[in-house]
Amino acid sequence: MDATSPDGPPGLPSTRLGRAVVFAGIVWAVALSFVGFELVLQRGMDLLLARPALAPSLALSRAAREARTCVVGPGDRAAVPADLASSREARLGAWLLGLKLGRDALARQYPSVDRDTLAAGRADAEILAQRLGVPVWSPFTPRHAAAANTEFIAFVESDPSGTARQLATAYQPGLCHLYKLGALWGYASLVRPALAGDRAPFAAELRHHALEAGLPAALWAPMLEGPPRRAPAPEIAAASAALTQRVSDALMRPPARR
Repeated sequence: MDATSPDGPPGLPSTRLGRAVVFAGIVWAVALSFVGFELVLQRGMDLLLARPALAPSLALSRAAREARTCVVGPGDRAAVPADLASSREARLGAWLLGLKLGRDALARQYPSVDRDTLAAGRADAEILAQRLGVPVWSPFTPRHAAAANTEFIAFVESDPSGTARQLATAYQPGLCHLYKLGALWGYASLVRPALAGDRAPFAAELRHHALEAGLPAALWAPMLEGPPRRAPAPEIAAASAALTQRVSDALMRPPARR
C-alpha cells in the first residue's frame, strides 16, 4: 500500500495508524510548548519576586498596590497625642507595633506556642498602641494554612483594626508604612531560618513600604536577600535579629541635617 493518499499532500500517512501517530505527535509538541512556556514564566516570576526592583509594579502584590490606608487627604487629619515625646519616638513606636503584629501572626499558627507568651506580647502591643493613640491590631488567623503568607499581606494592607490608618492621619503616611514594614518583617524574620537558599518572603512589599517610609536602602536592602544556602538556622535568626535592631537604632537617631 502506498504511504501517501492520492488526494492528499505527499508525505502524510494514509493509514489510520499513521494519522494517529501524527496527531499524537502534534498534541505532544503543543503540550511540551505549553510546559516550556510555564517553566519560563515561573522562573521569570521567581526572579521578579527575588529581585522586585527589576519590575516593582509587577512584583508587588495587588493588595499592596491597591491599599489606600496610608493615603491622607486634606480632611483626613487627626490629633496627635499631646504627651508623645518626639517624632522619633512615634516612628520607633510604629515600627515596634508592626513587629509585634508580625511575630504574633506567625506564632499563632503553631499550637505549641505558649498562650501566656502570646498574651504578654499582646499586652505590650496594647501599651504601645495606647502611647501612640491608635487602636491595637487585631490578631491574624489564616483561613487556609497553605496560603497564610499571602493572606497575611492582604491582612496587613486591609488594616481591619484601623491601626495603620490612624498612624497615617494622626502623624504622617510614613508612620503607616513603617508599621506595615514592621508587620511584614516581624513575620518574615521568624520564617527565614527555615528558608536557607530560598527567596526572601515579602521582598516586594518590604521594599515598597521601606521606600515609602523614607528609610535608607542600607537598612532594608538586606531584608530582600534570601538566606544563604546551607546556612544554619541559628545563624539566619541571628542575622535577622541584627537587621531588626539596626532599623530600631536608626529610628532613634536624630534625622540627618540637610
